[in-house]
Formats: sequence, C-alpha cells, structure tokens
Amino acid sequence: MPTHTVKRGESLWSIAEQRLGSGTRFGEIAARNADVLGDKPGFLTPGTVLVLPKEAATADAAHTVTVERGDTLSQIAQQQLGAASRYPEIFEASKDTRQADGARLTDPDLIQPGWSLTVPSAAEGESRAPESHRWADDARADTVTVQPGDTLSDIAQEQLGDANRYPEIFAASTNTRQADSERMRDPDLIRPGWILSIPAPQEPAIPPAPGEPAPSPERHGPLRSAPEHGDPPPSSPSAQEPNDVAGSTVTAAEGPTPATQPPTRPAENPTATSRSARPSTPGASIEEPSVTDQQGDVPTPWILAGLSGAGALLAGSMLLSLRRRRAAQFRARRPGRTIATPEPALAPVEKSIIAVGGISAPTVDYVDGLLRRLAAVHTRAGGAVPPLAAVELTASTIHLHLAAPAALAAPWQGTPDQLHWTLPNGTLLDKVGPAVPDQPAPYPLLVTIGASDTGEFWLLNLEDLDVSITGDPDFSRDLARYLLAEIACNPWSHGVRVDMIGVGIEVAGMNPDRLRVHAGGDPAADVLAEAVATLDRAHDLGDDVPTARAAQAGADAWPARLLILDSAAQTAATPALTQLLDLIHTHAGRTATSVVVCGDLTGTGTGTRTGSDGAGPATPMEITVTADGRVVLPGVGLDLVAVGLTHDEAQGCAALLAQSEDPNDIPIPTSADAAEGWRSWTNDAGALRQEHTMPRSVDEQSPGEPVTTVLDQDDEEYLRGGATTREDLQALAPKVTNQVSDSVLAADPTLDADLAAWWSNDCRLPRLTLLGPVSARTRGTPLTKRKSYFTEMLTYLATRPHGATPGELADTFNITQAKARDYIRILRDWLGVNPRSGDKHLPDARKAPAALARGVGVYQVVDVLVDADLFRRLRVRGEARGPEGIEDLDAALRLVQGQPFSSLKEDRWYWLVDGDRIDQHLLCAIVDVAHLVTTHSLHSNELRRARLAAETAALAAPDEDIPRLDLAAIADAEGHHAEARRILREDVLNRSDIEGAPLDLSDRTMEVIAGRNWLERTSHAS
Repeated sequence: MPTHTVKRGESLWSIAEQRLGSGTRFGEIAARNADVLGDKPGFLTPGTVLVLPKEAATADAAHTVTVERGDTLSQIAQQQLGAASRYPEIFEASKDTRQADGARLTDPDLIQPGWSLTVPSAAEGESRAPESHRWADDARADTVTVQPGDTLSDIAQEQLGDANRYPEIFAASTNTRQADSERMRDPDLIRPGWILSIPAPQEPAIPPAPGEPAPSPERHGPLRSAPEHGDPPPSSPSAQEPNDVAGSTVTAAEGPTPATQPPTRPAENPTATSRSARPSTPGASIEEPSVTDQQGDVPTPWILAGLSGAGALLAGSMLLSLRRRRAAQFRARRPGRTIATPEPALAPVEKSIIAVGGISAPTVDYVDGLLRRLAAVHTRAGGAVPPLAAVELTASTIHLHLAAPAALAAPWQGTPDQLHWTLPNGTLLDKVGPAVPDQPAPYPLLVTIGASDTGEFWLLNLEDLDVSITGDPDFSRDLARYLLAEIACNPWSHGVRVDMIGVGIEVAGMNPDRLRVHAGGDPAADVLAEAVATLDRAHDLGDDVPTARAAQAGADAWPARLLILDSAAQTAATPALTQLLDLIHTHAGRTATSVVVCGDLTGTGTGTRTGSDGAGPATPMEITVTADGRVVLPGVGLDLVAVGLTHDEAQGCAALLAQSEDPNDIPIPTSADAAEGWRSWTNDAGALRQEHTMPRSVDEQSPGEPVTTVLDQDDEEYLRGGATTREDLQALAPKVTNQVSDSVLAADPTLDADLAAWWSNDCRLPRLTLLGPVSARTRGTPLTKRKSYFTEMLTYLATRPHGATPGELADTFNITQAKARDYIRILRDWLGVNPRSGDKHLPDARKAPAALARGVGVYQVVDVLVDADLFRRLRVRGEARGPEGIEDLDAALRLVQGQPFSSLKEDRWYWLVDGDRIDQHLLCAIVDVAHLVTTHSLHSNELRRARLAAETAALAAPDEDIPRLDLAAIADAEGHHAEARRILREDVLNRSDIEGAPLDLSDRTMEVIAGRNWLERTSHAS
C-alpha cells in the first residue's frame, strides 16, 4: 500500500492533490488514517506517515480552462502545464475554437475573459527534459540534495565558491519537478530533500582592485510578494517565467502583477523568524522583469515592512478603504479644482499600499464575500452560522477551522469530525451561496495574526475571546497595533467598536467611527453593560450572536465590541473587567465581545475567570510574541511569523487615511518649469492659467482690447437650463483677451497635424493611450515579453517633458542603473526611428533636447503622440478661441476611452503618487471639459451633443456628482422627467459607499439642486 511522509506546510488537501490528482479526495486519506490523525486531521505533523489509497491517475488528459481577468497564455501554461514557455501548445490547441462572443484566438497576446482554452495533456511536454536539465548536462552539472538549514547562497558558496552565484543554481533548478511534486519558485524557499542542479564551476574570480568594493552577497536578496486572490482569485506565473508572450506591437498594461516588497536579509536559516524576513504570500510571483541576468533589482527603500508578508491583507483593506474615501473626495470636488493630496512624507505609505494592496485587495474582497455568502446559506436554511475559530489562506485553498463541529454544504469539503473545511481558490462565490443585499458579515473581529514558514496566512476570530498578548514588549505592541488597524479597515468589521486603553493610540485616526481612545472612567463598565444587553437579546431569541447577526434577527443590529488595554495602565484591572471576563467565558458565543490584554493581568486584582462549564477556572487564549518576531499560540499549536506595525508605520497609515477624509478641494496645480510652448499657458489639467484670464463680469471694452469666452452668453442663460453655478462658469469659461487667444494658438502650431496623425490608420509615430486602458502602439522592434512593464516605463518618460536621468529612472522602478540602461535600449528599439528627424524617438541621453537645458544626460522621448497631451492642448486652445472653441473641446472628449490610467497592473504605477498626480488631474480635466460642452449644448438645444459629453464624463469619473447632475438636466430637457428624478434620487441623493448612510451632499451639489427646484419636484413625485 503506498504511503506518504508529511512535509512541513502540507495539508490533506495538498497531499490528495499531489498524490491522487484531486484535492477533493482528501477524505479518502483521512478515513484510512483516522487512528494516526485523531480528532484533528486538519493539523498535520511533519514526519507523519500516511497510508494512501490505490493511487488514481492524475489529471493529465487534455482539458479546458476559462480565461479570467488579467490572465495571459504564459500564466495559464505555467499553472496548467508547469512551464510558461509551453504557451504555444495552448495557442495551437485553441486557435480554431469559436468563443462565446464569436471570436477566435488569433493572437497569443490577446485573450479575453470568459474565453475557453484547450490545454493539452501535461505529459505531452514531459518527454523532453526540462531546459534546466539539458543546460546542466551540457555544462556537466552536478546535483546536490538540500539539507535542513541550507540556503541557496550557502550551497553556492560550498559548491561554486561564491555565494553571489546562487541565481545560477536557481536558474538551473527552477524547472525540476521535485519528489513532492513541487518546483522551486522562490530562491529563498527550498525544502530538505529537494535535488538542485549545480552548474560547472567557473574560473577563479579575480579579486577586486584596491579601493573597489567587493561584491555583496546581499544585493540579490529575493523580493517578497503579496497574495493574489479574487473572485475567482487570479493565479500568478512562476517567478522566473515571462508574463507576456510574443505578439503585436499594440500593448496594453492591464491585469495584476507581482507586488514589489522588501528583500529579506541574507538567509542564514531558511525558516523565517521575524517580520524582516516574512514568507512569500500565497499565489503570488516574486520577480520584476528580468531581461538580463547581470544585475539584480535593488531594494525598495520606501516599502513598509508592516504591510508586507501576511501584512499584505492589511494593505489590501487599506487600499479598499482609501479608494472609497477618495471617491467621496471626488464627489465633493468643484469644477476647476482637484482633491487634496497627502503630504509628501506620506508617499511611502501610499506607495506601499498600492504595491502590496493592489495584489491583496482581491483576496480581502473574496474572503469578505465568501463568509457573507456562507452565513446567508445557513441562515436561509434556518440553521446556525458555523462557529469560526480561524481561517487559513494557502496558495490554492481556503481553510475554515471551526470551534465546534458543523456541516457545510458543497462545494466545501470537510474532515470527518466536521471541524475543518476546505474550498479551492477559484471557486465562484455563486456556488458558495446567494448574494444577499446588505448581508451582515458574520465574523467582524476576524484578524490576521501571522504567516507560516511556508506562506500560509492565518486569521483568528477574536469574538468572544479573552486574549492575552505576552512576550517581547515591542513586538507585542506591534501586533496589537496591527490587529486594531485591520479592524479599522477590514470590510467585514463594519459596526465594530473598539475601546483602547494605553495601546494602539497611533492607529485611532484610521477609522474614528470604529476605534476610540478611552478618555476617563471605567472602560470595562460600559463594555460590560453592552455585553449583558447582548446576552439578554441572544437568550430571548435562542440564537448565538453570529447567527442572529447574519439572520438580521430582531429590530437592532448585532455589533461586536472589543476592549484592548495595556496591563500596566492604571485603569486596567477593575471589578467590571473581572465580571466582563467571567461573562465572556461562561456565555461563549452570546456576548459579541472580546477583551485583549497586552501583558499579564495576573496579580492585578482581576481574580480568576470561571470556565464555561462552571466547574473550574478558565484561562485566556495566550498569544506569545517572541523576541525574534514570531507569534506562538500554544493552545492550538501555531508558530507563525507575526504581523505587526511599528509606532511610525501606524502613525503614517493613520495620517494617510485621515487625510483622505478631507472634503476640501484645492486648485489644480501649475508646473513651475513649464515656461515654453503650450504648457506655459496651462495648468496641469490643460485649463488656461488664471493669470491669463479675466472675470466673466468684465465689460468687453474694460481691458482696452476685445475679450472673448467659450460661453459667450450671460450667466443667467446657462443657469436656467444647465446644472451649473456662477462659480463653475467663472472657473471653466473665463474671459480672455484677443492677445492671449492669439498667443495660445501660436504656441501650438502642430496641434491639428498631430491630431490628424493620432486618428490616422497610417500613423508613423508611436501613440500612447492614457485616457482609458493604458496601451501603446509603435512601429519599432516588437516586444516579445514584459510589454506592460515597458509600456509603464514609456508612460513615465512621456509624462515628463524634461526627461529623466538614469538615476531617476532607476530609483523610480527600483532597479540598478545598469538594468535601467539595458531597459532603455529595449524601449528605444521598440519605439523605432522618428520619421520627422531620422533619429530614434528615444535618443542618446547626451543628445536629448532636455539634456542641453539640464546640463546632464537624460532619457527623453521625442515625437511620441500621447492622448493626454492632445486633450490638454485641445482644451487650452478651445478655451482661448471663444465660442468656436467648443469644437476643440468636443474633439478632446472624443479621445476619452474610459477612466484615465485604467486597467493597470494593480501593484505597479506607484510612481504616480510622487509629485504630480497626473492621473487625478486628467480625470478632473475630462469632467470639467464635458461639463463645459454639456452646459453650452443645453443652452443651444444640442441635446445629443450634451448627452455624449455627459456620458463620457460619467464613464471616466463614475464617482463624481458633476456628470450625474448634468445627465439629470439633459433628461429634463429631453422631457424625461421621471428619469431625471431617478438619477437625482438613486445616483446623487441616496448614493453611498459600502458602509453607512448616504454621504452629505457638497455645497455645490445642493446649490445646483436648489437652483432647479429638484428637491421639491422629487418629493412631490414620491
């Protein structure tokens, strides 16, 4: 009978997947080994020998997969066939299949979500040796077996005489299928027993000359990554495979990509022991584009360690929260202005959230939806919500660990004791349960506590727990801050109220509605009173709180309450606290309350807790944080790398989220260094600079020369039919003198020719699209991989009129200058030759036009057409031409294809945070130009033009009120009064974010509504 020896980090599901071909067969293994596994089959001890059923054939037959958002053929090949380089086999097998939308696969670089692709048998490619094996044989490579405690750098030092050569071993071994069916994907994660290929030794290296630095073994520190889950969770390619494939020179920067996280210290022990060496996150790849192997990526100095590793889930929750708050800021924005921006000192925080949270936010959303639907299934059937103890997230599965047995319906797969349930990543939420509007989250105090050494994330349900955090005082406080930060941001923690005494004060500003600092009196007394009231309600209904909460039983909500305190605080130990702790222990599941103590309350007068059975003393759940940053839960056998936020990290996170609550808008900035050409006349959104304009109230003869404006009628004419204000009209359609008008036109003589070239099918210039999904069209050497990365690099250079030095480019993309030079060569070839000059579109840094002005070599793109620039050029000319300028504004709107900078790789493009927020300025520009065109068209009764403009703005800026009010005004003008009222009611008055009641309307929105008597008309209609 075949057997299997359990390895660290394995589960029954993963073993069944490896040995039987399907994780769903884990129950067969559990049944055959009940005497070995006991009552906890979900917790496997390394070294345990399991008896397996007769091994089933693995799923090697040809099959189909459905394309998910962000997928590439190389990713699918990596997932399904074990090698991204096998994507041509999927292309050949699928190219003749007609898809549901009628299309066929004709370009390996262009696949659409929902398409069905045929994946050939995995065995078809196994007959030939892996490339790494062939390469190793050619070089007469040897092999070595990994021993406990080994690292790649140790092995490289021992076998090759140079620890810096570990990437060669990694490259030679990455395609080798190990005995446990795994492949090496992370140079910092190798397992005892793996066989690694060692290339032939090189000649002895020449030592550095005196005064030259010796190569450091640390400079190739592997990067860590963040989780990649969604609905279904997207998968990632192997770290060493390209994530783009050969294809056309039309490229799009879309879909998720690996997060850039801080490198670990040189691994002297492959077991992570602190937050400075966090394990990789499930499902994510680890590498930036590696076009050359000569230079490694440099560390990202700005990334927050507290938001990496398992802290990625907090980064994802913060990103979701930041997006909601920014949406509210844009709702309150007035025409001609933009939202307030954070202080430059907070840029590292926001960049960390983007880089890490961009990948992990889908995980947060997925887990939130999953648990809400699980609760809905059980309450609709009249049953109890499963008593959740913990959630374990792995690269391929989600595990629920229950506090008591419960039956879960398919597609969940459970252990015989019904305590542990597993769901494969990729399971559609509709298969889990129904989507119930406003379904309460059943487990609002679910928080991340750490990650295993093999990358599994563990979340603990704190509700109804008495928790004691002990051990290293600094790491303990870091952990406490982190737990509070997650409660402040997690979407499933809505309604939670936390009282903080002596700990976590730094994070209070992240969400004052949930977190409050205790300000006097006995904090436990208030929490105790609410816990007693909750207990009485639960007793009357006969339900536990999670079930009552999920079923929305009774007339009131069932919020959770948490009291967290420092044991050293003077107000910590009180009689009320003793009673509260007893209540939690004696009425498990019915108080909706948790107490977390940092330190030990023993001897402080709190007395002894009473157990739930009343027969003996109860002890708190002990969480011990060690001096090397690990978190240990002795009661359940968990030993993890702890999450945590330092004092400074917590303050930075709180400051950023607090700033995003600021509803006050600011003027759109003007680039001080734009002193020539069309840019010298505009602000960053393309509007005429204020110093070149005059008030609309100025008489035509007052300046001593004629004046004009794009809206040339009296304000009352536009106020009567439009959804606008006098302030809007002055901001968007000021008067200008003929001299200014002539100067603006003279500053941009090639605008019409460039616009014609943009729309031409035979355009010979590169074209970069930013006003919608980012993409580039070039006529140079086609890229065969990493096109989204190089499109981002092109965008970075194209949005810097004065170019970027090699150092600036390297710092922005976190690469060495050597790699930056190599990438510039590739980018230069991709852009090709400039037909206007015969030189390259990306000239030699010494010969770039900006190099002369800056006195230093710079990378600068020349004669690349950018739709964002064309838009701003058309806008400023339109505003300067008077009434005829409306045609320019119309032409500008035709360039808009969606939200600016959309379909980006979620974890990149963080350089947009530094300095000029061109993405935000362009969004404001689109809305403002559309409002101008709509206002003009409503007055002239050109309703079709008005609707096209307003709908373009609504597409580009779905969060703003300005285009929604414009659409209501258009519906009124068309005679569709009921539609106007619906827009006003649903899209303006009653629109809210995920949490809470509708937001307060801005002063401008109220003024527009009052000016049209919409409130009165809506109330009469209802």
